[in-house]
Amino acid sequence: MFENILEILQKNSIKYDLVEHSESKSCEDSKKFREELGLSGIGSKNIVFHAKGVFYLVTTIGEKEIKARKFKKEFGTKDIRFATQEEITAVLDAVIGSIPPFGFKNSEIKIFVDKEIFSHKYFMFNPGVPTKTIRIETSDLKKIYDNLPNQKIYFDFSGEQSIFENDLKSDI
Repeated sequence: MFENILEILQKNSIKYDLVEHSESKSCEDSKKFREELGLSGIGSKNIVFHAKGVFYLVTTIGEKEIKARKFKKEFGTKDIRFATQEEITAVLDAVIGSIPPFGFKNSEIKIFVDKEIFSHKYFMFNPGVPTKTIRIETSDLKKIYDNLPNQKIYFDFSGEQSIFENDLKSDI
């Protein structure tokens, strides 16, 4: 997957920063390493859902909490759950904690993107490798999404009924 991400970046003439660090197993770990390295920008959170044989990738900001029950309400299905590690490996060739926002070869997965990402200059994510971080400009992320074959749906989840709930701590 990592090589596929680099290929997508090069194919789209995207400038990027690639940083190596200790293994990251969560958004919190990633945020800590990025701060220690002095990287500015917003970190990502990428969650895979499964509903009636269909897989969905939800990409948002690392500090946000994704509520499965609200996802059910927003998208009109009651039969939705977080994908298992086995499903994520089979469908995306990724591991929980290092799921990237793009780069998988499965063009059937639907991608839901939080519009708030694009209010920031830089976007950072693990490229399927828990010891690496890639940082790109958010305008370039949009360019990448525009060129992917996957169905993309952009949402502004700023209200109470949102599947995205801000989980920022007061000291951030």
